[in-house]
Amino acid sequence: MKRDEILAELKAMLAEFGDIAPEQVDEQTSFVADLGLDSLVLVRMTVVAEERFGVRIPDEVAWELHTVGSVVTYVEDTLVGRIGAGGE
Repeated sequence: MKRDEILAELKAMLAEFGDIAPEQVDEQTSFVADLGLDSLVLVRMTVVAEERFGVRIPDEVAWELHTVGSVVTYVEDTLVGRIGAGGE
Protein backbone atom coordinates (compact mmCIF):
# COMPACT_ATOMS: atom_id res chain seq x y z
CA MET A 1 0.00 0.00 0.00
CA LYS A 2 1.39 3.38 -1.01
CA ARG A 3 1.66 6.42 1.24
CA ASP A 4 -1.11 8.31 -0.59
CA GLU A 5 -3.41 5.29 -0.28
CA ILE A 6 -2.77 5.10 3.46
CA LEU A 7 -3.48 8.83 3.78
CA ALA A 8 -6.72 8.52 1.79
CA GLU A 9 -7.87 5.65 4.00
CA LEU A 10 -7.10 7.64 7.16
CA LYS A 11 -9.07 10.58 5.78
CA ALA A 12 -12.01 8.24 5.16
CA MET A 13 -11.72 6.91 8.71
CA LEU A 14 -11.72 10.44 10.12
CA ALA A 15 -14.84 11.20 8.12
CA GLU A 16 -16.50 8.13 9.66
CA PHE A 17 -15.36 8.64 13.25
CA GLY A 18 -15.19 12.39 13.58
CA ASP A 19 -17.45 13.68 10.83
CA ILE A 20 -14.40 15.48 9.44
CA ALA A 21 -14.25 16.53 5.80
CA PRO A 22 -11.25 14.97 4.02
CA GLU A 23 -10.16 18.37 2.68
CA GLN A 24 -9.61 19.49 6.30
CA VAL A 25 -6.91 16.85 6.74
CA ASP A 26 -3.29 16.72 5.63
CA GLU A 27 -0.24 14.99 7.06
CA GLN A 28 0.45 17.83 9.52
CA THR A 29 -3.05 17.67 11.00
CA SER A 30 -3.04 16.93 14.74
CA PHE A 31 -5.76 14.57 15.98
CA VAL A 32 -6.28 16.50 19.21
CA ALA A 33 -5.13 20.09 18.60
CA ASP A 34 -6.58 20.48 15.10
CA LEU A 35 -9.47 18.01 15.05
CA GLY A 36 -10.41 17.93 18.73
CA LEU A 37 -10.68 14.14 18.88
CA ASP A 38 -10.89 12.61 22.34
CA SER A 39 -9.09 9.52 23.61
CA LEU A 40 -12.09 7.23 23.10
CA VAL A 41 -12.29 8.10 19.40
CA LEU A 42 -8.53 7.68 19.06
CA VAL A 43 -8.65 4.22 20.63
CA ARG A 44 -11.49 3.17 18.33
CA MET A 45 -9.62 4.52 15.32
CA THR A 46 -6.49 2.61 16.31
CA VAL A 47 -8.42 -0.67 16.44
CA VAL A 48 -10.01 -0.03 13.05
CA ALA A 49 -6.67 1.07 11.55
CA GLU A 50 -5.07 -2.17 12.73
CA GLU A 51 -7.81 -4.14 11.00
CA ARG A 52 -7.85 -2.13 7.77
CA PHE A 53 -4.10 -1.96 7.33
CA GLY A 54 -3.26 -5.36 8.77
CA VAL A 55 -0.71 -3.96 11.23
CA ARG A 56 -0.32 -3.99 14.98
CA ILE A 57 -0.13 -0.61 16.72
CA PRO A 58 0.92 -1.17 20.35
CA ASP A 59 -0.66 1.15 22.90
CA GLU A 60 2.65 2.79 23.79
CA VAL A 61 3.19 3.59 20.10
CA ALA A 62 -0.38 4.73 19.45
CA TRP A 63 -0.16 7.41 22.14
CA GLU A 64 2.92 8.87 20.40
CA LEU A 65 1.23 9.19 17.00
CA HIS A 66 -0.12 12.74 17.29
CA THR A 67 -0.53 13.67 13.62
CA VAL A 68 -2.05 12.07 10.57
CA GLY A 69 1.40 11.95 8.98
CA SER A 70 2.91 10.08 11.92
CA VAL A 71 0.27 7.37 11.52
CA VAL A 72 0.87 7.21 7.76
CA THR A 73 4.61 6.83 8.34
CA TYR A 74 4.12 4.15 11.02
CA VAL A 75 1.75 2.10 8.85
CA GLU A 76 3.96 2.50 5.78
CA ASP A 77 7.11 1.50 7.70
CA THR A 78 5.36 -1.50 9.22
CA LEU A 79 4.00 -2.69 5.87
CA VAL A 80 7.40 -2.53 4.19
CA GLY A 81 9.13 -4.20 7.14
CA ARG A 82 11.04 -1.25 8.58
CA ILE A 83 9.18 -1.83 11.84
CA GLY A 84 8.53 -5.33 13.15
CA ALA A 85 5.01 -6.76 13.12
CA GLY A 86 4.76 -6.18 16.86
CA GLY A 87 5.76 -2.54 16.64
CA GLU A 88 9.44 -3.01 17.47
